[in-house]
Amino acid sequence: MHWASRWLLILLFAFHLHAQTEDEIQKALQNLIILMEKSASTVKDFSQNRQPAIPEEQSSFQLYYKQVQNGAKVAKRNDFLIKTQIQYRLLKAKHVSSNDILVLVHNQKVELYGKVHSTKEAEEIINTTLHTKGVRSVTSYLIIKNFKKIVL
Repeated sequence: MHWASRWLLILLFAFHLHAQTEDEIQKALQNLIILMEKSASTVKDFSQNRQPAIPEEQSSFQLYYKQVQNGAKVAKRNDFLIKTQIQYRLLKAKHVSSNDILVLVHNQKVELYGKVHSTKEAEEIINTTLHTKGVRSVTSYLIIKNFKKIVL
């Protein structure tokens, strides 16, 4: 409650008390004190904007965006063949979870979407894709899932 509102309330209260008995005045004053304490408590609650926190282990994600152009001369090739060959090569790769990767090809430009476990795995996927016959460029939108303990 604003200080001017409080004073106005007190003045109105004082005029009202003038016509009351002493017991009624005591009750009214007690109610006023309780009201003032509650309003002070409310103001204090609003002014405190911090809370205690105990950080716990949580998982985090990082977007691994990379765009790579093939500097070598690239022969024209069907997008479907490129996509199929990339998927097969990723399936054969030892340290790649190919089930989590979506491969899109348009005009020999490849986009990779999915979840990987490390930067090394993301680089291996990009490298395998770039070295597939017919690929002009590779753009990756890969999410690297990291587990980190937060220390504040």
